[in-house]
Amino acid sequence: MENNGQSILNPLSDIVFKALFGTEEKNSRIILIDFLNSILSLKGKEKIKTIDHMNPFNLQEYKGDKSSILDIKIRNQKDERINIEVQINNIDDFRKRSLYYWAKMYSETINESERYTTLKKSIVINIMDFNIINETNRYHTEYKILEKTEKFQLIDDLEIHYIELKKIETDKDPKNMEAIELWLNFIKKVGKEDINEIIKRKEELKIAMEMLRKISADEKLREKYAAQEKARIDAISSMAFIEDRGRLKGRAEGRAEGRAETLIKQYTKKIGELPLVLQERIRSASLSTLDSLTESIFVIETIEEISEIIDKE
Repeated sequence: MENNGQSILNPLSDIVFKALFGTEEKNSRIILIDFLNSILSLKGKEKIKTIDHMNPFNLQEYKGDKSSILDIKIRNQKDERINIEVQINNIDDFRKRSLYYWAKMYSETINESERYTTLKKSIVINIMDFNIINETNRYHTEYKILEKTEKFQLIDDLEIHYIELKKIETDKDPKNMEAIELWLNFIKKVGKEDINEIIKRKEELKIAMEMLRKISADEKLREKYAAQEKARIDAISSMAFIEDRGRLKGRAEGRAEGRAETLIKQYTKKIGELPLVLQERIRSASLSTLDSLTESIFVIETIEEISEIIDKE
């Protein structure tokens, strides 16, 4: 699908998703509130009515470096915290990752001088274009803290959602789709298929479509998007090549060794020659640390930032 000769940008790209849902613009707030109410199945008095962005997106201030956070974090009228993250590639342990994000966000809701009763409910929403929950074929799973035998809830403060787009039924008649299905089909299909029947179902989807057209026509954002996509694809291709080579060698260490050498080359190309000591630290790093270095390659700008990641091992 084209937009005055230009293709519609993929809303699953984190920069496009945040430009769409994560700005202070009135229409962005309207569609985000409706999107959240649909995902969380909130109705009546429970609906989210107002939001405050804790990290609003501003393209003019976006640098594409480590400080450029592209998840969406908001407060609603109940002072609950909600974090939304979109991911195209499975390059990390997302179960632990989302729990860590929840714990970090939850801990930020209390100050040293305050009581534990002031901690606020925190919700993490992961929207992924791949599958990680193999225990079920349902595309939307929700997690809370429950007693093991009788399944009653310990506390309502923890809520983690996984949305796996590859599991969604895509040939369902839009007339029979629920609100969450309309939104997820919009995100999954826009720019690839005719979604006019989907857009007709909700005014908020019409607003989102018009916003996405404007976003896709922004040359500066298209440049950032293209650079991000190139870096992402290059990293995936390099890692796939190294993993294949490691399998051919028949050695588990071949994968780590190859990934380390590729990371050294990529970081050298990006920020200059790495000190020999740092190169050896990368070569001896664990697979989990190499995963972190791979994931951070788009945003790291200095040698010190590489060392910080390795120091966490």
